[in-house]
Amino acid sequence: MKKLSFILGILAMGSIVSFAQTEDASNVSNVHQSGTEQEAAIDQMGILNKSYVTQSSMANEAEVTQSNYNALYNTYSDINQSGEENEAIVQQISTGTSTGANAIGTLEAHVDQSGNGNEVYQNQGPHKQQGISFAEVAQSGNENFASQHQLKYGNEARIYQSGSNNVALQAQDSWLLEDEEGSYGNALMDQSGDFNTATQEQDGWANDAKAFQSGNYNTSTQVQKDYSWKNIAFVSQSGDENTASQTQLGFLNSAKIDQASDASTATQDQSSDARRPSGYAPLNKAEIYQLGGDENMAEQTQTILGGDIKLNEGIIWQNGSLNEAYQTQAGGDNFSTVCQSGSSNIANVTQSMSIVQ
Repeated sequence: MKKLSFILGILAMGSIVSFAQTEDASNVSNVHQSGTEQEAAIDQMGILNKSYVTQSSMANEAEVTQSNYNALYNTYSDINQSGEENEAIVQQISTGTSTGANAIGTLEAHVDQSGNGNEVYQNQGPHKQQGISFAEVAQSGNENFASQHQLKYGNEARIYQSGSNNVALQAQDSWLLEDEEGSYGNALMDQSGDFNTATQEQDGWANDAKAFQSGNYNTSTQVQKDYSWKNIAFVSQSGDENTASQTQLGFLNSAKIDQASDASTATQDQSSDARRPSGYAPLNKAEIYQLGGDENMAEQTQTILGGDIKLNEGIIWQNGSLNEAYQTQAGGDNFSTVCQSGSSNIANVTQSMSIVQ
């Protein structure tokens, strides 16, 4: 029968708590803090780690470090903070050596913050193909900042922010070595409010990134790197003066930007290489829709290198005045459609189709 290490903390105001659990079995930590200027630090090492931290009031800080050395078991962290100037840091690491069908353990982390000036940093991995990782942040209030990083295989990251001046950053497999390759990353950002910024970066294959922003002065940037050969990136922004930029490198990329706003700017840059295993269409496809409003500008650049090439598509449609659209397409069987309604529009399309044996 496995040994269970369990700690329950109910802490008064002004207190500082630090727990270290290093048993070779299961660790469970439950911390409750109410009051001001509190700190909580949880350090767990075992085969089944669970941590729960609840903080209410101003200037709370929570830090959770979990290390799981058996990939058959799960690691779980949950932080709930209410009040101003809270900070949450979560580090989850799996050092298990189990791979293949037996690698079923998961890394899972949740942070929920309500109040002003909150910050979240969550890191998961490396976990050696041990199973999926899930990280989620929900923030409500002003001046929120959330950063999440996941490494290696089967990752899912979500950030939800409501309020003004929010910043969200997510990266999957961006720290891999040159001879390593991650896969199956799913990243989602949803921001509502003014002055929001969202940035996502993925490396590895079969990844998908989505960003949704509603409000004024939003900025969204998504980057999918060299080995992201089956990626799809989608950005939807509604509001004034939005900016969306997507850069994709490697193989079968597809990107779409939909903005319904004034003074919007959308930029997509795509590159590819020789097609990997057949049956995965398309090979570069970029669509930009900007509907309504003034002074929109859209720019798309597509390039394909290698053989077995058919598709380079394009498609820009803008509704409003003072719009500008640029499309540049290189090798492959290129297709471009630009439709602009309004006054003072400028469209510039350059196509260069090449036949590759």
